[in-house]
Amino acid sequence: MRINLRSKFVIAISLLMVAVFVAAAWLFIQEKKTEIADDIYHNTLAFAKLTAAEVTENYDLYLAQSGFVYFNREVRSLFEKNDDISGLKVVSYTGELLYDSFLDKDKKYEGGVRSVDDLMVEQIKSENLSLKMLDGEVVYLKTDKSGGVRFVDKYEREVEPLEIGALIDYMVVSATEKYSVVYVLDYHNLDERVAIMMRRIIYLAMFGVMLGVLMSLFLSSKITKPVAKLVEGAEKIATGDFKTRVEIETRDEIGFLGDAFNGMAKDLELSVEAKLYKERVTRELELAAQIQNQIIPAKDQIPQMKGLEIASELISAAEIGGDMYDFMKVEEDRLLMYLGDVTGHGVPAGIVSSISSALFYGYSGLEDLKKIIVNVNRVLKAKTMSNMFMTLCLMEWNDTANSFKYISAGHEQIIHYTSKTKDASLTPAGGVALGMTLDISKLVKIEDVVFEPGDYLVIYSDGIPEAWKNEKENYGMERFEAFVKQAGAVAKNAEELKTMILDDVKKFTAGFEQKDDITLIVLKRV
Repeated sequence: MRINLRSKFVIAISLLMVAVFVAAAWLFIQEKKTEIADDIYHNTLAFAKLTAAEVTENYDLYLAQSGFVYFNREVRSLFEKNDDISGLKVVSYTGELLYDSFLDKDKKYEGGVRSVDDLMVEQIKSENLSLKMLDGEVVYLKTDKSGGVRFVDKYEREVEPLEIGALIDYMVVSATEKYSVVYVLDYHNLDERVAIMMRRIIYLAMFGVMLGVLMSLFLSSKITKPVAKLVEGAEKIATGDFKTRVEIETRDEIGFLGDAFNGMAKDLELSVEAKLYKERVTRELELAAQIQNQIIPAKDQIPQMKGLEIASELISAAEIGGDMYDFMKVEEDRLLMYLGDVTGHGVPAGIVSSISSALFYGYSGLEDLKKIIVNVNRVLKAKTMSNMFMTLCLMEWNDTANSFKYISAGHEQIIHYTSKTKDASLTPAGGVALGMTLDISKLVKIEDVVFEPGDYLVIYSDGIPEAWKNEKENYGMERFEAFVKQAGAVAKNAEELKTMILDDVKKFTAGFEQKDDITLIVLKRV
């Protein structure tokens, strides 16, 4: 096959540009890897110093008191704040392993005494923060009186500082006289960022090669005619004629360009069809949202109960939200009601809320609130995705017995406005979100509320206290509780108090975009 001079020129320019980009890319990536690894080290070191005391405090407050769920939640929140940390351990001064996030994922360890290796024991007994490198070397960081930091060995003899970009296995921070905290590092961010740089460099290299090819082709007078055809075809596409195709006879780069043009035109034609498909999916989502809205009772569908006023409203932050509530009059003098909040939004949250609504309706015949919520949780855990959870407050009003009971599955606390004292307070919290564990019978309990005439009960989702005014300030429970106290003294009925609360939240947010659903139920004893 004969290769003309123009082709040779294009090939030479392309190969040269590829070689330059490869060499520059290799040097750049090595420099960036070192820089990123050093950033991970310094950021994790600062984070460990700031959080070690908090971890041990939470250990004494929660895990040592058998509050594993709360302690584990605090640990997970640390991982969310610094994703360069893959694991955390709490170790006593004697070397006993008290907590290991890799092993103690679902419950507190209750077996025999676990001990760390001798090397880590040496690190724990040192008053200096220590680092174990991936190559096995251990160095200590000694802080002098002036605040300076020196690298020393276990005998506090000065050693060479770490090389910039050195990879660390874990850090040991002596948090208190009793405990040390071990932070295990993860360099997946380093690999991800290097991969991103590689892709960008590849794209840049491809762009450079294509640019060289186009510039070389521009020097040839023979491209005038096929380029004119391409221009004509582009003008037709600009008018919306995506069926346009160009015919170029040559089998060189211009011919390739013509084929690429035709491929682009075909892609544009397909994109129009994709747009129509997207519009159809949007209509289907709107229909799904309408179906979900039918699950939420309208104002005229709320049962009327003697001695009780009811007002409710749901403001969804997405087309298909994760909040839900319902009222079920199971007997003439007995009303069941609930308010739930499914994690996330969109179709998955809508499906879980719809399933939950059907389950509560199906189990509403049971007289015991605990049996209802335990059975609903069992089905949700077995039949829904493992990452879908729902906090919920299930309530019962019995007019004959003048009793109000509720059971909380990790939901927000009810605000109780007492008309006699003109004060507002929070009812006891408790429970665990539905769908997290198969059996919650020992994790939830029924609470009684003294609900006197003139009192209000405010049940809500976290969309109200977490309503944002800007990126830094939200509505908050303190403001919420204070407003209920103020408004409860002047509101004439449940509907008026509901409206006053939502108006205050709307005034506070001042149009700032909200990320979560806002759901509110107000009950008044009359």
